[in-house]
Amino acid sequence: MVGHLPMTSFRRWFLVCWLCLGMIIAYVDRSNFSVALAAKDFKTVFQLTDADRGTLNSVFFWSYALLQIPAGFLVDRFGVKFPYAIAFFFWSLVSAATAAAGSVWQLVSLRLLLGVGEALVTPAGLRWVRFNVAERQRGLAVGIYMSGTKYGPAVGAPLAAWLLQMYGWRQMFLILGFGSTQPIRSLPPRRFRSRACWPRR
Repeated sequence: MVGHLPMTSFRRWFLVCWLCLGMIIAYVDRSNFSVALAAKDFKTVFQLTDADRGTLNSVFFWSYALLQIPAGFLVDRFGVKFPYAIAFFFWSLVSAATAAAGSVWQLVSLRLLLGVGEALVTPAGLRWVRFNVAERQRGLAVGIYMSGTKYGPAVGAPLAAWLLQMYGWRQMFLILGFGSTQPIRSLPPRRFRSRACWPRR
């Protein structure tokens, strides 16, 4: 059966890069808000004070930091595949939902929810590397995976700024939020999705 195919070297490194892409998307979806906070019309719509902007910049990390340990427990208990897929869709849709926000407290709530969704991404990826990459190659795999934390802001900030300038901040959140779901909706060919690739352990 396809679900029991052994993992080839190509499949393994393909999935390491796929996890890196997920990390990039997570950082795009968290950095786009900082771009919006600098936009004059965004500040005007919500009548943001400097204190509001400071709170909104930090609130994501309240839930993100608090849930790092529970997220690690979750992937230990249920594996990587389904928790990661659910979290991925959740944080992408929360990012898109920012376009519909109408008050500061709605923004605060959405940023808290984004932190809930993204808390799982690092524990899940590192657990997958631990069980699917040989010890002598784990440094390289972790390096590729964690490079997404740098590529994400490097790509996301200018992309968000361009979208905001071209279409406005609401459309920017919609495009980046719903666009983020495309990679996981367009999963790689079935041979890359065997249970060997996404083990429960």
